[in-house]
Amino acid sequence: MAMKLLFLGELDIHARAFLPFLSKHGYNVTVVNTSHWAFPQKIDGTDIPAYNLYENTKSRFLFLGRLEWFRKATFYSLAEKTKLTLSRVEQTIKQEGIEVIYGSWGSHSIPELRLVKKFNVPIVYEFLTYPINIFSFAVKVENVFNRKIINSLKGRVLATQRMLNYMKNVFGISQGRNIVFTECYPSKFFYRKRLPRLSERDDCPHMIFIGSDTYDIFPQIEEIIRRGIHVHICDTKRLKQRLHAEFKGFVHVFKKFNYSKLINGTFATFMTQFDACLVTYNFQKASNLDRFHNSIPNRFSFALTAGVPIVMPGGYLKGCEEIINKHRIGCIYTDYDDLKNKLSNEELMDYYKRNAVVKSKNFTLENNFKTIDKFLKQIRDNATKHV
Repeated sequence: MAMKLLFLGELDIHARAFLPFLSKHGYNVTVVNTSHWAFPQKIDGTDIPAYNLYENTKSRFLFLGRLEWFRKATFYSLAEKTKLTLSRVEQTIKQEGIEVIYGSWGSHSIPELRLVKKFNVPIVYEFLTYPINIFSFAVKVENVFNRKIINSLKGRVLATQRMLNYMKNVFGISQGRNIVFTECYPSKFFYRKRLPRLSERDDCPHMIFIGSDTYDIFPQIEEIIRRGIHVHICDTKRLKQRLHAEFKGFVHVFKKFNYSKLINGTFATFMTQFDACLVTYNFQKASNLDRFHNSIPNRFSFALTAGVPIVMPGGYLKGCEEIINKHRIGCIYTDYDDLKNKLSNEELMDYYKRNAVVKSKNFTLENNFKTIDKFLKQIRDNATKHV
């Protein structure tokens, strides 16, 4: 029997890929979008209805940026019975016969989940990132706000075993079910063909960085370039301020790919021409590294769709390191000279390149769906037994 699932959260790239996949595999999905940016009435050419909670009204507190979770938590704690959220969710539950409420990403949708507990529908939350903050004080505040709702969830989907251990240690979670399930994308997001490698033209390594915060990590890119390694990055206005003449021969920019080119494999195919994909952040500005230790960032998940080796500095993205080391699909470097030596080792890189292509099939949502499907049905069936 098809499960009737309500997604209550923000329609990010992950949700826009995952929810249509659920719909095609026997789920009746409805969306209540909690973002302050409205989306069309249906998701990306599907029949999934999407209701916008705020109808494109900008938040007066938008300047808080990543602290949106804090704004929401504060607002809802002062007005626990927010009519807009409750009436929309209650109406959807009654009309659609919702059996499970689902949310995902970091802390952004947790305040809404706190409100809808009253409807006695089992809530499952997929933590792609936790904690969301990178500063010690902010993490402490985040954990205080989230402790009660995280403990009350009927199901928790954790990106890594490290994240699960973190929540056990910090929150002492003892109720509900837990599963470790790493973010993955449908096979249509994966590469369609292999392009000739750029390094075959000039015998120099070519890497791609697919993050949007290039400005923050440019000091790292400068060090990499000084070792004679080409780096390709997405073009941004702020980036142009950093492009000095001495780097222009080794820094290359490409235009941002829109969602339609992610969903049809164009972006993944584009990445196949590089020797490696660099995954990194500005770790130095963080006073708390738990976010990086526990999570599998989106840029890492997308690197997997291309089947190219992944490289990253050691000691930060520990969950990602475990995947790389387990499948031998890339390398961890201790310093920039170590990175140069590894990229220059043709035998080693050929080994990683072969593995990355072969192992990429392990990371499709098709090959991992049974795990999350079984988990969600267990949550639903267990709730039904206790009615």
